Amino acid sequence: MRKLISLIFCITIFCTQFSVAQSEEQSIFQSANQAFLNKNYDQAIQLYESILGKNIQSSELYFNLGNCFFQKKEWGKTILNYERALLLDPNDSEILQNLELANSETIDEIAVLPSFFLARWWTQIRNLTHSGIWSIFGILLFWLGIAGIVLWILGKERGQRKRGFLGGMTILGLSLVVFALGYSSYQVQQKSGSAIVMSKETSLKTLPDEISNEILPLHEGTKVEIMEKVTSWYKVRLDNGEVGWIIQSDLEEI
Repeated sequence: MRKLISLIFCITIFCTQFSVAQSEEQSIFQSANQAFLNKNYDQAIQLYESILGKNIQSSELYFNLGNCFFQKKEWGKTILNYERALLLDPNDSEILQNLELANSETIDEIAVLPSFFLARWWTQIRNLTHSGIWSIFGILLFWLGIAGIVLWILGKERGQRKRGFLGGMTILGLSLVVFALGYSSYQVQQKSGSAIVMSKETSLKTLPDEISNEILPLHEGTKVEIMEKVTSWYKVRLDNGEVGWIIQSDLEEI
């Protein structure tokens, strides 16, 4: 009994501390919002980044931080934070709209090659919601499929057992697809495989060294796909299919 009381006491303390931490972060978030409204963008940035420093992430936090950099016309940091917000909430219309506006302010105009239609469909479906919702949906489908298999095993009528088997196997197969969507969404959130050019100007090189030939210049805010890393250089692909090397210090991963 004494151990149970101690356990309950510890849980109560933990929950209280968690609530206090949450309320403190909410207070900081509100202070940052007020600083933004007062056009004190540097203070707002400092407050938003202090929350991120505690390993707390949300699409709202990245979106508001991106808005601060938008006002300061720092397009690399603006686009970086909008892209990070979009990873957590892929269908938010405000994020998409502001990201489009920020991209229109960048210097580089790189044509986007159309992707393979199956890959495009997969991305569109995956982005309908985030990984947590896909996982919950997958679990529900899995147990519905199991119920169908149980009906197949225990059903008394032949037709009932047949429907249970077909329905159960179909739903179980669908649950695997949903789990795959959830896993894909989680992987992209953890490591997008893309980066943003943060320097005012850099060079896309033919080889990972300073003396190699320049393919073309790139400017702040341009998005690239990371292919591999060699020492302090990234091999990247542009939206137009061009491939080259950029020094690591000029990029920041989304």
